[in-house]
Amino acid sequence: MDDTKIIELLKIGKQDKAFLKLYKNYPQVEKLILSKGGSKEDAKDVFQEALIIFYEKVCNTDFKLTSAIGTYLYSVSRFLWKDELIKRKGKQSVDTSFEFTSEEDAEFQQAIVREAKFKQIESILTQIGDKCLQLLKMFYYEGLSMKIIASKVGLKSEKIAKNQKYKCLERAKLKVSEL
Repeated sequence: MDDTKIIELLKIGKQDKAFLKLYKNYPQVEKLILSKGGSKEDAKDVFQEALIIFYEKVCNTDFKLTSAIGTYLYSVSRFLWKDELIKRKGKQSVDTSFEFTSEEDAEFQQAIVREAKFKQIESILTQIGDKCLQLLKMFYYEGLSMKIIASKVGLKSEKIAKNQKYKCLERAKLKVSEL
């Protein structure tokens, strides 16, 4: 399930499914909190708070996700934990630099690269036209058969739908090669 589907589920009130997918990001946050002096309970609390913040943003604002949800939750958790450490230690000096370990840095860099690829793909998909985008979405994302797609898009047969899908993919490949 991709990030847009998770956001869609949250907006239409199917939080159970969405949160089930969002909890797959918990191990990264737990690892961060444990490495910065927290406990497993702290990690659970911070992650819960990050989820609440994410949920409220999605449902109550014109939220536009500019990174992967996992990256977003990780960053929010990081800032929440930093604030918690400051509260706990009061006015004592607290190391709030939160330097990334080489493993965390590599993970973060991979997320940035993945995000750049997603943005390129999104850009290409917006350039191939609405009808192509709709057709590809129904086939790859919704898993509909060519027969159903043909009837929904207004094509006379599934063979024409299949041919149209092929043309749309070729158009997308051409846009990729232009990059």
